[in-house]
Order: sequence, then structure tokens, then C-alpha cells
Amino acid sequence: MRHQHTIQFVHRLSASLLAAFLFVHIANHLAALHSVEAHQEFMEVARRVYRATFIEPLLLAAVVVQSTTGVLQLRARWRKRRDFWSRLQALSGGYLLFFLINHVIGVLIVRYAGLDSDFYAAAVLLTTPLLPLFYGPYYGLGVIAAFAHLACALHFRRPETDRSDDPIAASILTAGIVFAGVTVPAFSGAFYDVHVPQAYRDLVARFF
Repeated sequence: MRHQHTIQFVHRLSASLLAAFLFVHIANHLAALHSVEAHQEFMEVARRVYRATFIEPLLLAAVVVQSTTGVLQLRARWRKRRDFWSRLQALSGGYLLFFLINHVIGVLIVRYAGLDSDFYAAAVLLTTPLLPLFYGPYYGLGVIAAFAHLACALHFRRPETDRSDDPIAASILTAGIVFAGVTVPAFSGAFYDVHVPQAYRDLVARFF
């Protein structure tokens, strides 16, 4: 039992760090609703913080810790999950594990290729023929899973006698669905023309 409490504590600790980054990331994506330039300008300022020498390694470590402790908790409690929120917590956590690992690998590949992991790194996957059929749902579900996992965490912080009706958690989940519904189209060029540099298209062509 004590072992499980320790895992849960470490999981929440790493989640707190990632949640702070996620808040900035969400704000950055909201800027993309206005224009590519707004997104890039916001990112340039934000990167001065989260790409600082001592912060970026912490974020990468938090991804590893969050993923590892998440799997351990999922294995230990899977059969005990009976209600909507507990199952949503497991499903959203499982997808976040998949999404975070792939997202970090993708960023590292872009950097290794000598390109910037900016607006165009995502836009090229959402504007290249056929790829949006996979990457549209991939990004959308990633956003929804992040909001859903946060909603579940807040839900289970409430007293057990007060969990039957949880408008705050439901609102966060709804916000995630709405956010995914507007940001993914923004990167796809739904609100303004998106002209992806050829270098990004050439990189994608190596793999697809």
C-alpha cells in the first residue's frame, strides 16, 4: 500500500510540472487561431523559459516519470475501475502515454534534421495529402486526453460523497473537446492560408 502511495505521489509531482508546461502550450496554440506569426511570436517568448538549460531536461524527465508511474498505476488498478471517471482516467492516461512518447520522438527527429519544432512541424502533418486522416485524430485525441486526465485528477480530489455531480470536471472535459475542435483545424489551414516550407515537406517525405 505504501508503495502505491509513493508511486501516486511521484506521478502527481511530475504531473504538476507537465501541467505548467501544458498551460503555456495551450496558450501558444490559442495564439495560432489568430495567425502563424502570433503563434511563432508567443513560442519565441515561451521558449526562453521552458527551453532553459535547467528546465528542459526536467520536462523530459517528467515525461519519463509520468509515463512509468502511469503504467504502474494502470496495471495495479485496472480491475477496480468501474465508473465513468475512473475508466476515463485510465483511457486518457493510456493515450497520453502513447501521445507523449511519440510527440517527444517527433520533436527530437525534427531537431536532428536541423529544423525548428514550431508551427510548421505540426502543420506539415496536417496539410500533406492523406496524413491528416491519421494526424488529425492523433492530435485531437491528444488534446482531449490531456484535458480529460486533468478533469479526472480534479474529480478524484473531491470527497467521495460529493462525486456524483461534478460540473467542474465536466466543464474541463468539454473545454478539451472544444479546444481540439478549433486548434487542429487552425494548423490545417482552415482559418487562413498555411504555406509549409519545403524543408518540412522534404523531411516528411523521408518517412511517408
